[in-house]
Amino acid sequence: MIHRPEGNFSYLEGSGTYCRGVIADPGFTLIHATFRHVIPVAQAFEAIRHHLSSVGRPMAALCGAEVRVPQPLTFEGFGTFNKTYIALLDQYGLRQDGRATMTRTNVAPLPTAIAPSEPGLFAFTYTAPRTHHDDRKAFIISGVGELKDGPPARASIVRVGETTPDAMREKAEFVMHAIAQTLGALGTTWDDATQVNLYTAYVEGGYLDDAVFARIGSAARYGVHWIYSKPPIQEIEFELDARGTSAELFL
Repeated sequence: MIHRPEGNFSYLEGSGTYCRGVIADPGFTLIHATFRHVIPVAQAFEAIRHHLSSVGRPMAALCGAEVRVPQPLTFEGFGTFNKTYIALLDQYGLRQDGRATMTRTNVAPLPTAIAPSEPGLFAFTYTAPRTHHDDRKAFIISGVGELKDGPPARASIVRVGETTPDAMREKAEFVMHAIAQTLGALGTTWDDATQVNLYTAYVEGGYLDDAVFARIGSAARYGVHWIYSKPPIQEIEFELDARGTSAELFL
């Protein structure tokens, strides 16, 4: 893990656009804030800066973003979006050595009637000093879809083109295995989670029972928050993220 002392957290290196996961420093926790309306990306970063300033936190405390896009993109279109996004991260000092210091989940809401007309931010997460004793670790991980390591291409998608319950189970198992590895690398467990978010259009067939609920331990007591949506790249059909926070705000 890489420590970001000015933000009071450590992160698992990922890519230029997002890190794999974040864990708050001892004495600090994570606050999750949701915009009541999706805000265009550039405006949203400025709104976040204003909010953080109002609560006495630096921009470096920002450690997670949740993006909403109008519709799933091609791999090429996703790359084009990321170039714009990276420019904003650099503008606000949210990358180190060419790598992002914050997590990201990126999905396209369904039905399309509620999707934004342009890419925007739905929510964000930041560090803050703990105000009460809590043994639970504060963390957030980026959304993970069923895309294998290697060149970003259609052939790397698990069970590409299939959405049967059996195919969705295999996609979900791939994602849950990747998330378990990230949790372990952060030094956290599912017991530290306060929210698990599922992003898919396909929940039929009972595959969630063994592929998801059976794997999240005591976090299941909070349920799994299903957000009817599609992952940001065409033909990826299952995405999941998780976090352990001490407060939820609506702005």
